[in-house]
Amino acid sequence: MRIALIEPDLRHAEIVSRLLLAGGHACHHFPASAPFLAGAANESFDLLVTDSFCGDAAAEDVIQRVRHVLPGLPVIVLMTAPRESELVATLQAGADDCLSKPVRGPEMLARIEALMRRAGVRRPRNRVREMFGEYAFDAGRSVVSFRGQSVMLTPKELQFALLLFTNMSRPVSRAHILETVWSRRRDVRSRTLDTHASRIRTKLELRPEFGYTLTPLYGYGYRLDQIPIENADSADKARPNERIVETL
Repeated sequence: MRIALIEPDLRHAEIVSRLLLAGGHACHHFPASAPFLAGAANESFDLLVTDSFCGDAAAEDVIQRVRHVLPGLPVIVLMTAPRESELVATLQAGADDCLSKPVRGPEMLARIEALMRRAGVRRPRNRVREMFGEYAFDAGRSVVSFRGQSVMLTPKELQFALLLFTNMSRPVSRAHILETVWSRRRDVRSRTLDTHASRIRTKLELRPEFGYTLTPLYGYGYRLDQIPIENADSADKARPNERIVETL
């Protein structure tokens, strides 16, 4: 899961970042709200964790600004010995949950998982098999089975496709894709990413006649959507029982 952390206290930020990393999350630290908001339009995050004072603004004000840029982004506010009135004001301002500082690792991770479940966000799991509707991912063989056929993907195509299916109907930024698929390498050419997206679209038949669209978002990234099938006849064409397609 990709988490943004706004924390002006660098020492506490390091503690939270390590806890999130230990919990299997990617953490991106911002010392104040301004740099986070400046980059939020070009990034994708699953969650924002912020201190009650963001270094340059109160969390209540930042939450309102964040919701204009990233509508629906879950927010957890970290508070030091909060009074009941402060908790109520923060929740009424739009926070989804509050945690006391200094954070307790197991509690923080459990609250994050609970919040993500309520928000309907799933993160890729290190499992050999994964199901998304009619698409069955077999990571062990790098094979995806759907509609009576099996298609072989390269390792990076498989990771890319899993990221898209895990974030169905949610925009995924190029930075998020590079971080997940190419291990944070920034020297990967934009054409390389687009070529992989095109291969995934073709191999997995992510087209409207089969109920899916993979849309490039100019200057941002990609979004995979499931849509109503407009032409059922196209989707019901006879197909071989199984075939393997491999990119060399």
